[in-house]
Amino acid sequence: MAKIGDKLWNWGHLEGSHNECTGMTCAMTPEQFAAEYHVPNAFIVSYGGNIQPPYAKFENRFSAFKEIKWSVLGDGSTPLPKDKLGNTGDVLDALDTTMPITGGIVDDFFSPERMERFPPEVLKDIKTALNAAGKDFWCVLYDFQLDLDLAPYLECFDGITFWIWDCADIADKEKHLDKVFALAGEKPVMLGTYVWNYNKNEPMDIALFDAQLSCYFELLKSGRIEGIIVCSSTLGDADLETNRVLKAYIEKYRDLEIE
Repeated sequence: MAKIGDKLWNWGHLEGSHNECTGMTCAMTPEQFAAEYHVPNAFIVSYGGNIQPPYAKFENRFSAFKEIKWSVLGDGSTPLPKDKLGNTGDVLDALDTTMPITGGIVDDFFSPERMERFPPEVLKDIKTALNAAGKDFWCVLYDFQLDLDLAPYLECFDGITFWIWDCADIADKEKHLDKVFALAGEKPVMLGTYVWNYNKNEPMDIALFDAQLSCYFELLKSGRIEGIIVCSSTLGDADLETNRVLKAYIEKYRDLEIE
């Protein structure tokens, strides 16, 4: 039976990626975060275009992860690839390495530009290519997108990662989660949590953060969700109360078996 610790994920932007937007100076790498926080899996996602193919050059760094989902499309500040299927071909090429890539992810997807460039028929081609190689296809969905008509697009993904963008909106987490689970149907869901309030560029409200972690870890323990994702390793060495609370939750839950 799986343990909770096996289902923890890092949103693995490269070290220093968030220094400019947060005003902090951090240097923790995704692999250092994995070791210090006991988070064995990673989404490896380009930030501002700082991860470019060929991805084989990361083999020495990332082969020790348990699982990796690699970005087919990077974050919203990463220029869109010219290829019709994004970086799908580059992800498939990296399967020849020892990196444990088990799927692909599109970040910040539900914007007019990205949805127009990658309509459902193209997303289905990406999913088909990844599935043919035995890999799955995931997307990022935010709370402020839950009432959009996204059904034709969500059908094209194997799994959904869900994020509450502004810390204050964690207070409505149960309402948001009800909508997410309804949209997901039988698809697996992972829930993301931030250690910094990027929307207002300020620390998280620690009571709301604590309540979010308590809810998410219990959902993971009960088997209701597939995993918990922490954004981000780039701030793992920052002097943040959220980092200390996160470590305490991981220590409390990671050896418990999923029901």
